[in-house]
Amino acid sequence: MAELRNDRGALRCALTLAGRASPSGPPVGGAGAPLELLLASAAVEYLDARDGEWWPLVRLPPLRVAAAQVDELLAGTAALLRGEGDGFAWRAGEDAPLALQLGAAPGGAVVEVGLDLSGFLADAAGGGGAPGGELALFRFRAAQADLVRFSGALAGELGAIRGS
Repeated sequence: MAELRNDRGALRCALTLAGRASPSGPPVGGAGAPLELLLASAAVEYLDARDGEWWPLVRLPPLRVAAAQVDELLAGTAALLRGEGDGFAWRAGEDAPLALQLGAAPGGAVVEVGLDLSGFLADAAGGGGAPGGELALFRFRAAQADLVRFSGALAGELGAIRGS
């Protein structure tokens, strides 16, 4: 699991790549190449000091994320860590319910995690809803060392899935 903790260590964004997922549509990409999809989970959790356990504040249902999107998140994080630019915004896909924005800050970054619950709530309630209608936004500061750990853990998970 890749976790991006806040600078107090009490809140984290957890992203786990669970393995490969089957494409849900026709092949996309160059020359009919299939899209490499991954099954992932994402949550914002808090650390309960009473029992030392992490508990979810918001956890999304399983996601299908293109591996290329994960590559983009890793590239953006690496550039931020090298001091290239003021930050970046990332979304797990065009209609994905997970988005991150990292902005450079002294000693680390300001992290914004957006979790769009509208699709999940529409399914659960049995009715329609506009994307973005039920958005949970979390904002916190993260130390540079936590950015490095997050990026390394995410790269390790992706490498294990790809077999490299």
